[in-house]
Parts: sequence; structure tokens; C-alpha cells
Amino acid sequence: MKTYCSAILGLFVITYGTAGAATSLDTKLRTDGTQLREAFGVVAGEVAKACTVNIWSGAKFTGLGTVVSKDGIVVAKNSEIDTANPGALRIVGPGKRISRARVLTRDISHDLIFLDLGREVDPGFEWGKTEDITHGTWVVAGVAGSALSGPSVRGGVCSALKREIKKAGGVIGVILGGRDGKEFGGVEVSEVASGGPAEKAGLKKGDIIFSINGDEFFERSKMIEKVKSFDPGTAINVSVKRADEELEIEITLGYRNLVFSELKSRNDKMSGKVSVRRTGFKRIIQHEILLGPSDMGGPLFDLEGRLIGVNIAKANRVEFFAIPAEEIQKLLKAKASEIAEARGEN
Repeated sequence: MKTYCSAILGLFVITYGTAGAATSLDTKLRTDGTQLREAFGVVAGEVAKACTVNIWSGAKFTGLGTVVSKDGIVVAKNSEIDTANPGALRIVGPGKRISRARVLTRDISHDLIFLDLGREVDPGFEWGKTEDITHGTWVVAGVAGSALSGPSVRGGVCSALKREIKKAGGVIGVILGGRDGKEFGGVEVSEVASGGPAEKAGLKKGDIIFSINGDEFFERSKMIEKVKSFDPGTAINVSVKRADEELEIEITLGYRNLVFSELKSRNDKMSGKVSVRRTGFKRIIQHEILLGPSDMGGPLFDLEGRLIGVNIAKANRVEFFAIPAEEIQKLLKAKASEIAEARGEN
């Protein structure tokens, strides 16, 4: 394996040695170029093919999954799948075999869904450790490949220490106006986002919100903080005044980056499509391997081909997050009884 690592580093010596003589780097020498992808393929190409699967909902490709046990448990990114019809989920792989995907359980805090492949399979990897991972540590990600070649890999480096990503919280999908206070009777809705949760639930411009889940709020800032304390996908009861009526409206909170897409930061606008959920993770590995949202759920390896994480979010064009392997192993133990019950083993 040291030979493989030396080969990768050797390519970079060539890369940087020739870069000074050119105004731009030859595409085949970039981290997603052919030469480096071939080198990373030597490190983790075969193990990626053994444990990386494609997940489909009907005719729609929803993303990748990683086989994490020999009895066929697959983990994937829940927020990319949670609206899919469970009966329509299919898993392609390992190899070209197609299997019906049965939902075993979910873990919302890590944004993971656990699926049953329905057969035993050798995922091909050993579990790695992330305690020594730091800035500049080389890592390799499994990515979706072509129908003929199957999954492939890309490499890059860790760009931050393991850390928590704070939760952004869900949104109703409204702009709260200038009028609020106890004397006014609540907080006025000045705008309703088109196609957002509030519009779908029937909230209207000019409505006065005075209660969230039975708790009264008369200040705009406190009401916003209350809503942000709930995760996207949570249903809340909103009490509003409309003319002479008082109404109770149930609203299922949405993701900020989807509901208010027109308010994206400059960095987000440059990032293209990002993950539906990209915040609220207790512990992540951050790297800079160029991945798309549909590559989430796929594996992350070290240069020994050991599984060190599962990719969980494209945050923007330069930040990509993975759940550490140790967290995945803890979840497998914590969810063992739920998985057994879903399989009818209890």
C-alpha cells in the first residue's frame, strides 16, 4: 500500500513541477483528472465497487448507498429519499443485480436511512478509524459511475478538523413584516413564499401569527427562534388571526435553501445544486472531493482502502461532509433491535 501512496504523491510532484511552466494545469493531472482517478482507483476502486450501490425510486435516481454489513444492510442519505414511495425503492448493486429495497429504520439526527438489500454480500472493506485524520489527510470517495463500469472513485484531502455542524432549522416559508407586539396581537405575515410550506397549508399575506404549538409569541425574533428550533419535515400548529377569525393551521416545515432559493448567498449561487439537508450534524469529516448531491450516501475511504465514513452532504462548492465510521458502527448497534424487528427476526 505504501507503493500506491508513493505513486499518488509522485503524480503531485510531477503536477506541481510542470505547473510553473504552464498557465493552467493539464486536466488529466487535476484531482478529478484521469491519471489521479486511476491512482485512487488502485487504492480503493475494487472495494468501492463491492460496497457502493445506486438507489432508485421508480425511474428516478435518488443517490448512492453503502453496504455496511455482510447481511445486506445499506445506509443512505434519508432526506434525499424520505418523500419517495417505499414500495418503489430499488437498489442496483453491488454489481448489476437489482433488488427491492426495504426500509428498516431511520436516524434523523444523522440524516441516515437503513435499507435491506435482501441478501448476504461481502462489502469488501475493513472499518477504519478517524482519530488521526487532520488537515491534508488524503481520502477517497466512492462515486456513481456508468451503467457499464459501475461505481468509481475520486480523491482529495480533508479540509477541516472533525467538528459539529450546527442545525439551521426548518422554515414556514414567510417573511414576517414590520408590525408585531402584544398590543398588535401577534406578528404580521408580510410575504408568503411561492410554493413554500405556508402557501401549501393556506397561510396568507396579512395573517397575524400569535401562537406556535400552543405557545404565544408577540415578538418577531422570538417567533423565528421558535420555528428554527424544529427540524425540516416537522409538522407544527400555527394559530393565526385573519380579519375576525382565528384559525389553526398545520404546517410541515421546509428546508431554507429550497424554500428561499432566491435568497442564496454568492457562494451558494456558485455552488450549483447542494444537498437538501446540509446542517445539523453532531460530528462530521470535512473534505474537498468534488461530489454532487447524488453522490451522498456513498463511502469514504482512507489510502489503505478502509471505510472511514459515509458522505452525507454537499454543503457548497468546496465543503463536503461525511459521517465518521465510528458513528455508523454505533448506530448499527443502537438500531439492532429495530432492524431485527423490521426483518421479522424478533
